[in-house]
Amino acid sequence: MRAHRQVVLPVSIEKFLHEPGCPLCRFLKDFQAIHLQQGTAKDIHRLCNFHAWGVAAVQDALAAADVFLALVNENRLMADQRLDCDICLKLVDEEDRRIRELVTLLGKPDIVRWLRTEAVFCIPHAVKLRQKVPLTLTARIDAIIQSYREQLKGELTKLRDNPTRDRSGYGALGRAAEFLVSQRGLRA
Repeated sequence: MRAHRQVVLPVSIEKFLHEPGCPLCRFLKDFQAIHLQQGTAKDIHRLCNFHAWGVAAVQDALAAADVFLALVNENRLMADQRLDCDICLKLVDEEDRRIRELVTLLGKPDIVRWLRTEAVFCIPHAVKLRQKVPLTLTARIDAIIQSYREQLKGELTKLRDNPTRDRSGYGALGRAAEFLVSQRGLRA
């Protein structure tokens, strides 16, 4: 989560293509932050554990109190509602929309160049993207995953075999976690 930072979301996934890591993760992370900041008691009726804590941490206290008061007043048990969480459901819908958007962009010359030179995807988004692209592009996505896998293996091996006191190289741990399961908070 991007706590206590005002986030303005660009209209297109294209704006995230040249940032480090998976562009779909980056977009969805900002999308999630916006919904945590702007969620109101009338919009949110169910929250999973992660998003309940996110509302408490990200929103201003008055808005969060309003959301929680509405939930407490609903007098309903909130055991494991990951699949029913209002924010999780919005994330799933937005993820599908952005994957479809990315598929439509794949024919543009600058996007083709990006795919060949700097594209990175996490495994969950690569799997979903592979299901939507023409067969000719699945091999390119596989090559992107394999290339990033090799890069991470090198970084992690170096970290393991040559640890430093200043913690340099520890960013590889977060990059590996994102590669394997997507950015923190996007999946339960």
